[in-house]
Amino acid sequence: MAQIRYFDAGCSLGRHLLLPDDHPQTAERLVAEMNHFGIHDALVIDTLANTTDPMAGNVRILERTADHPRLHPAWVGLGTPSHEMPPPAELVSHMRESGVGALFLFYQQFDTRLEPWAVDDLLAELQKARVPLFLSAKGALNQSGKTDWNNVVRICGQFPELPVIVTEYRIYGDQRALYGALAASPNLKVDLSALWLHKRIEFICCTFGADRLVWASQMPERTPASPLMQLNYSDISDHELALIAGDTMRNLLSWNPHIRFAGDVEFSQPVDALHKAARERVSLRNEEFYDCHGHIGWCSNRHVVHDEPGDIIAEMDKFGIRACCVFSFAGAMPDEEFGNNRAVEMRRAYPDRFIGFTLVNPAHGEDAMLAELHRGLELGMQGVKLAVSFQGYPLDGPLIDVVCRFAHDHRQFILNHAWGPEEHMHRLCMTYPDACFFTGHATTAYGELAREVDNLYICTCPLLGWGRTEQFVELYGADRILFGSDLMDLPIAWGLGPILYARIPEADKRLILGENLLRLMDRYDIHPPRSSAAIHRQK
Repeated sequence: MAQIRYFDAGCSLGRHLLLPDDHPQTAERLVAEMNHFGIHDALVIDTLANTTDPMAGNVRILERTADHPRLHPAWVGLGTPSHEMPPPAELVSHMRESGVGALFLFYQQFDTRLEPWAVDDLLAELQKARVPLFLSAKGALNQSGKTDWNNVVRICGQFPELPVIVTEYRIYGDQRALYGALAASPNLKVDLSALWLHKRIEFICCTFGADRLVWASQMPERTPASPLMQLNYSDISDHELALIAGDTMRNLLSWNPHIRFAGDVEFSQPVDALHKAARERVSLRNEEFYDCHGHIGWCSNRHVVHDEPGDIIAEMDKFGIRACCVFSFAGAMPDEEFGNNRAVEMRRAYPDRFIGFTLVNPAHGEDAMLAELHRGLELGMQGVKLAVSFQGYPLDGPLIDVVCRFAHDHRQFILNHAWGPEEHMHRLCMTYPDACFFTGHATTAYGELAREVDNLYICTCPLLGWGRTEQFVELYGADRILFGSDLMDLPIAWGLGPILYARIPEADKRLILGENLLRLMDRYDIHPPRSSAAIHRQK
């Protein structure tokens, strides 16, 4: 297996607005965590610089990284009209002399307009030296889809020799804008940490080239585990993987002769066999994991990579996913019957791999909803999916009870994108004890309730933040948590990573990754049974 040298293009040091002090805020702690995750080098900014005071933060990051050769300082810039920073040529000279690798413009946070009159004098000097420029729409509070694509494309066209990297909290609803920008701008790259989407690495590598992606973790705000596994288990060549993991970023930073990269690094010992497998990119094909949350569909208002049914099975096999509870993308929007038919087709094509959930829309009325639930039952569906947050129906509307009563009467699993306040969830669990309730996504809202009832389980999708797996095990106990990938929206690897890298007992990881759901399948007589999945695995 090829030796991959990981360069994290997005870390920060210092106290964070939204994070407690037990997160890795110091250089010493950051390096220790890099050793846990197998990361060789990191590009680091100061939290003062990207939130409040770029001038003070830029000075402080030099001090904080001075004794840590694996940490490479980056600065945050501002537009020149405010005269808060040195003139552009002088700024670039200071960066070179100080060993600073890149400049970030947090243009939303600091109202730095990406118009010619605001930034082009700065960009011209950056282009002369080939200084990598990160254009970040990320603000102090996380929001998706904030990138100014028109000006990104303008800047790339106006400064074709300037390396431009787009980064933000998440690129989700504006994926198609990203593709258009990549097609129009050969010097544009994108930070992979913003692209937590199914098969997005493969799509971009195939369509635009692996050199258009750089890898970053956003540590300590997030765990590196998710983007690491997303990259390491993607279906690309080792050469492409090496480019994304660090080679492209190291090449971009070569503009500054004062930057020296880490040589051989001795990482800390893995905490268990699952952590070791993930860090070393070992195949998970022989594992037996079970997934409580998956989508079926090949288009939505967002771009969904088109995989044939066999491709989905191959992706599940790669990660040892023996069975997945699935429902449709389309059902959450106008036509639940159309969407449910797609889920039925998948279940019939692979009866030992999928547990079908009937997706219903209470906004269409009680009669239509009950008719679809009974139709799903006749077609072999064994669970119910609600997505009322997308359908304009109240979380506590009266028809929620109708659906829950159906799941209770037929002893089915029932998953809702969001259930609402704890008191509402408490009433449903107590009123319908023979229904098994799954949360649609990771939530800390039901810690007390989970200790009181035995028919509520928490989905892991996604354990994105730092230390979230450990936090959830402490809050709920490993026996009340179910792995949920959010396939085909999120990558399976993205959801597996935080669990495999977590500092919890391996036995707890295995409960979360499948043993809990397998036990529930037996309790509720939900198929496919264990024996069927085991037979498939042995084949």
